[in-house]
Amino acid sequence: ARPAAPPPPSALAEMPLSQRVQTALRMANRRHDVVAVQITDRYELELPALGRLVLEDAETGEILELHTGNARNRQAFAARRARQIALVARQLRSAGIDSIQLRTDEPYNAALGGFFETRERRRLRG
Repeated sequence: ARPAAPPPPSALAEMPLSQRVQTALRMANRRHDVVAVQITDRYELELPALGRLVLEDAETGEILELHTGNARNRQAFAARRARQIALVARQLRSAGIDSIQLRTDEPYNAALGGFFETRERRRLRG
């Protein structure tokens, strides 16, 4: 059978941080220096053209069947994932939490060093 067209972007939950998690982060950040580190693999951001894939969200159990041979499907997947990452970053900022995004296919030492240098300069400025 031919795979179904991918669901529209709104059909896949954007997985925001729950209000409970945001509140807990705000509370923790009052007493501690909290930093969120988002680590992503390149295949979480861009699907390879492999044909039909059946994906399962490990946290929610949601199943998505996607034909990755279609460039439009791959682009839609990448756009949804970019929106999800941006949403979580906004929620963390709103909670007063610094965050950094790292990728498994890129060196992390320079990114972490720059992140903490920037934080230190900001802290020293007041």
